[in-house]
Amino acid sequence: MTASGGSSEGEADVPAEITCIDCGGRCGLLSVPEPDWGFQPGDVVAYRCADCGDRWDLIVPDTESAG
Repeated sequence: MTASGGSSEGEADVPAEITCIDCGGRCGLLSVPEPDWGFQPGDVVAYRCADCGDRWDLIVPDTESAG
């Protein structure tokens, strides 16, 4: 499941959930994509772990130039 399907040009896929690095729990996405263009490479997205409460701020990668 993704919060942003990456359908618009330049729009990045951002998972709605990630695994917590500290405890292995589930982290839910706190950030809301811009309605007109979704998440873009370079945006900062925040997640909160449901188990330990840690917050993770991650930078959306530019997948087109990576590789």
